[in-house]
Amino acid sequence: MNALNRANPDEPVRAPAAEHPATDQADVQSVVIPVLAEQVQVDTVREHTGTVRVRKLVHQASEPVSTEGYREVVETTRVPINRTVQTVQPPWQQGDVLVIPVYEERLVRQLVLREELHVQRRREPCQDSASVPLRREEVIVERLDPQTRQWVPEGR
Repeated sequence: MNALNRANPDEPVRAPAAEHPATDQADVQSVVIPVLAEQVQVDTVREHTGTVRVRKLVHQASEPVSTEGYREVVETTRVPINRTVQTVQPPWQQGDVLVIPVYEERLVRQLVLREELHVQRRREPCQDSASVPLRREEVIVERLDPQTRQWVPEGR
């Protein structure tokens, strides 16, 4: 069997005894053939292939907007009382009206409820319209043409 056509490639190569008549089987020496392996190393090289410019434009437009809501209206009414009372009372709520008493002391050491201030709050529906500014962005990508040295829009 030829050394290149062996059944087991891991087995060392031995020269047959017939090729070397002066040696017998006990004197046969082993020949070891080293196995080589190649390795690949990949490197990158930076290469300038072109120039790109990115511009962003901002456009602004006004959009009309209509809203529905309510407006609070506060009405105050002065109610004259001019009645002598014994003690001071804090403000109180009477339905949807806030009553604020207004007192006055007189020289005779009388406490007089001079008037009551009635404060009523109510909501009225209203519609309002306004103009709201809205922005829209646009991006432009351009490449520099190496022959003409002009900026050419990309993707158009």
